[in-house]
Amino acid sequence: WLWIFNANYGLLNGLLVQLHIVDEPIVWLGSPGTAMAAIIVAKSWASFPWIMVMLLAGLQTVPHALHEAAALDGAGAVNRFWHVTLPHLRGILGIVVLLEVIWNVQHFDMIYVLTGGGPAGSTTTFAVAVYDTAFKAFDLGKASALGALWLVLILILVVVYVRISERGEPA
Repeated sequence: WLWIFNANYGLLNGLLVQLHIVDEPIVWLGSPGTAMAAIIVAKSWASFPWIMVMLLAGLQTVPHALHEAAALDGAGAVNRFWHVTLPHLRGILGIVVLLEVIWNVQHFDMIYVLTGGGPAGSTTTFAVAVYDTAFKAFDLGKASALGALWLVLILILVVVYVRISERGEPA
């Protein structure tokens, strides 16, 4: 990703200049406006395969008979998706979203390698802040407090997810 987003010889800038989309190379990782977008693209590319495998597994559990019945009742493709497929994928979508949120909050390695939390702190996440506080500022107490806050936030997300997912199940 460093080679793709490099301002001088990066693949993305080379492609954009060749296609005459931009006149001069863009500093993707050196600008606060584009650094987070570059991180999001790289992270999305890395997590896309497992999300698609999970959704494919969920799609294979949708009964074909329900789609046939909905089609016989006159439901079009969009209505069958919204009223048959999506309700069956709700549990899997919830798990995927919860895990992605947790993993994105914990995301450290790609951010630290690409930007180090910069420029101007625009890509600093909890993980980068805890690392910088503990190992650059040598303030282990503050880093521990940030870690505990991080744990509480993730715990709140999990509790909210469990409450929402239990709401749809019969008692």
